Amino acid sequence: MTMTDNRQNTVIGTRQLRREDPALLTGEAKFTNDLNLPGALHLSILRSPHAHAKIVSIDTAAAKASPGVVAVYTGAELQSQWAGPMPCAWPVTPDMKNPPHFPLAASKVCYVGDGVVAVLATSESASRDALDLIDVEYKVLKAVVDVEEALSDANIIHEDLGTNKSYTWNLKIEATEGCVEDAFQKAAFKVSERYVQQRLLPMAMEPRAVAAVPQPFGGDITLYSSTQIPHILKVMAALTLGIPEQQVRVIAPSVGGGFGSKLDCMPKSCCAWRLRGNTACPCVGLKSAVKTQWPPFTVVVKCNTSNSQPTRAAN
Repeated sequence: MTMTDNRQNTVIGTRQLRREDPALLTGEAKFTNDLNLPGALHLSILRSPHAHAKIVSIDTAAAKASPGVVAVYTGAELQSQWAGPMPCAWPVTPDMKNPPHFPLAASKVCYVGDGVVAVLATSESASRDALDLIDVEYKVLKAVVDVEEALSDANIIHEDLGTNKSYTWNLKIEATEGCVEDAFQKAAFKVSERYVQQRLLPMAMEPRAVAAVPQPFGGDITLYSSTQIPHILKVMAALTLGIPEQQVRVIAPSVGGGFGSKLDCMPKSCCAWRLRGNTACPCVGLKSAVKTQWPPFTVVVKCNTSNSQPTRAAN
């Protein structure tokens, strides 16, 4: 007698157990801030309260004298230690204008939250307390908060680029040249509209976190990061710091959410990486998801009868 198995041979509609659940539900999962790194120094970064301003002067004397503080660095003091600005992981178009973005601003801040001074201390509370003792004098400049105003170039943020426009992405895809225009010409009805997409600010339960651990010899380093892109982070950070990629190891422990906010090579990762070499100690940095934001942007798409070319302003 032949036995027939009538079970469905598909995962659709069937319950699937997640491999990561047991560790998370029992509290055994290890996040970046759970790492026990003997002798680690804690990194905090003073950030700009202004969207656009020149840095006139920085007084760090009181912060350096604060209990537990090991070192204080301004963006200007670290400028020579970067091999180059942080690269853009996605050049959208060949002619995209990408403003140089260093882990710490040296002479001008270009968004609220732009890093200005880095503090290393023996505890997180000591590094945060020292931030309040730093005196930064700014010359506030006119900010641009509207994307269409930015595209007018009436107030250019990055003078070396000569424009606020980063790129124009032509999304017209056609089987044969001219067929889209021909379809519009023959259409019975045509619609022209303007769409505004709201700003996007991802918020995860775990903020961005990084721990840079130097090896005792050879110059190798292990970077623990709450990142969504460990392989890309390895390449990007090595380029910014000017160290061979084979000397870099990136580990992403358990990550408490990302939603796209951890897809970048963040300035704090590069600072922790560089400063651990200056002190020869592990360096831990947590970034508050409340106090720090990448510059959000609004996307405006104008559709007409000929084509649609979304344009984005440079942050």
